[in-house]
Amino acid sequence: MTGSLLTGSPLTGSPPAGATLTFLGTADSKGVPRFWCACPVCTDARAGGVNRRTRSAALIRGAGHGGKAETLLLDCGPDLHAQLARLPGPLVPDAVLISHAHNDHLLGLGDLLDYVSYAGGRLRVFAPSGVIPDIQDRFRYAFRQGAPVHPLPEDGLAVAGLRVRAFPVPHGANGHSHAFRLDRPGFAAAYVTDAIDIPGVVAGAWLTALDLLILGTSFADESGVPHAGRSVYDVREALALPWARAARRVVLTHLSHAVDVRGLALPAGWTCAQDGKEVGL
Repeated sequence: MTGSLLTGSPLTGSPPAGATLTFLGTADSKGVPRFWCACPVCTDARAGGVNRRTRSAALIRGAGHGGKAETLLLDCGPDLHAQLARLPGPLVPDAVLISHAHNDHLLGLGDLLDYVSYAGGRLRVFAPSGVIPDIQDRFRYAFRQGAPVHPLPEDGLAVAGLRVRAFPVPHGANGHSHAFRLDRPGFAAAYVTDAIDIPGVVAGAWLTALDLLILGTSFADESGVPHAGRSVYDVREALALPWARAARRVVLTHLSHAVDVRGLALPAGWTCAQDGKEVGL
């Protein structure tokens, strides 16, 4: 793929020296603290501790075609307005990729669609083609004068010096989702927030030889929960996945109040995401 598919607003300030991914939100679907819960993790989060987390989203920034600074937003959950507002300056993504149509990854789309109208349609929103009908069901008003969400091309997007593609993954009791593969010469990463029981053939095609794996693990250990009711890996399972163990770096995200990052023991090269954390790509 040559050139860039993006025509959106430029970044304010100087472009980053290299591509980065910033975790705007790192929680599961209910956020941390859960507003009705007084567990130790929620208590820490409520006091502004390290366990405070908003719903999952990430922002990729880097130099695109011709050295132009570009940004890509991965998912747009209900906390998006606050996530973008807390950045140090005005920043609107050039493009948005939506993994699936669950509330915690989608409900911020209304804020983005407002910007589309103000900016004359320059912000481009993409999703795998099978996800778009579900988005239309949730945001029918926005589709009355044309579709504001475009099918993601099979070969992905060229953005921020990366090629970003989506691939389907099982979401357990919640059906299926999509994960994102990020590539450039000499570098490969995957962003997999909502998945469980990924088949070996999928892992072999998309999750091998990774320099960076970002993996959703909503609980520390759900071994006592019937598997039929599960939808995301737990930390225990992630540590046993061959393709995760083979990645050079692993960052765990999509964390519920059952994961306390203050005392979680992880092997070298593994860490937990936190809202606002930036990693190099």
